[in-house]
Amino acid sequence: MSEEVTYATLTLQNSVGEGNNRDRNNLRKKGSSVCSSLCWLSSWHPALSHTWRWTALSLLSLCLLLLIGLVTLGIMFLQTSNEINSDSEKLSQLQKTIHQQQDNLSQQLSKDMNFPMEEELLKLQISNLLKKQRQMAIKLCQELIIHTSDHKCNPCPKMWQWHQDSCYYFATHEEKTWINSRKNCMDRNSTLVKIDSLEEKDFLKSQPLLEFSFFWLGLSWDLSGRSWLWEDGSIPSPSLFSTIEYAQINGSKGCAYFHKGHTYISRCSAEISWICEKTAALVNMEDLD
Repeated sequence: MSEEVTYATLTLQNSVGEGNNRDRNNLRKKGSSVCSSLCWLSSWHPALSHTWRWTALSLLSLCLLLLIGLVTLGIMFLQTSNEINSDSEKLSQLQKTIHQQQDNLSQQLSKDMNFPMEEELLKLQISNLLKKQRQMAIKLCQELIIHTSDHKCNPCPKMWQWHQDSCYYFATHEEKTWINSRKNCMDRNSTLVKIDSLEEKDFLKSQPLLEFSFFWLGLSWDLSGRSWLWEDGSIPSPSLFSTIEYAQINGSKGCAYFHKGHTYISRCSAEISWICEKTAALVNMEDLD
């Protein structure tokens, strides 16, 4: 038994010794391998340093080139931007000039188009001035006639009475039928009187010669049209007559006459006085001297 133990112990020790020897050998091999690697790296280190320096210089050069390119692009961008702004300002100025010329052209065309209107306005102003001049001449002539009945400015013939734009002849010393009275007025280049307004009616009413006389008017019954007509073919306005007057002449047959400011009807064959009317001549400025 003792021998077996001793043998086992020896065997174990030998195994341990062999294992230790193997471990030492492995460590020596590893150390030798690491040393060999370090020695190889040590032998190549100058070459690696030289390559990295060239690489770094290349990268630095590339960075400088990129920086120079960026600066160049920036300068070109600024120049282009300035040129664009300059061109934009020129375009804006050109547009303003075009708009101004268009406005001037529009104003000129507007003036040309408005020329007929301005011409009509000028004609109207001249017409109004002439009208005022004529009114002043008429007023002055009327004043002259009051003081001198036969003044040369009188637009009506002798024995005729002037009122506004008409001349009136009152036939107070004769009596005729409506037809003959009408013919007498035609011979005088006139017509039997036509009442156009209430103002004219009041004028006739105010004449002393008409106070107690009957005077034919140029108003008669038209058989074909069955209506009352003035000599010029116009229909009398109902507003010129009172209700009683209009009721008397409306739908009646015959001829109308004037008495004391009112209108009546009668047989056309009756013989009474008459009133002729015609347009007054223009008052000449030369005749006012």
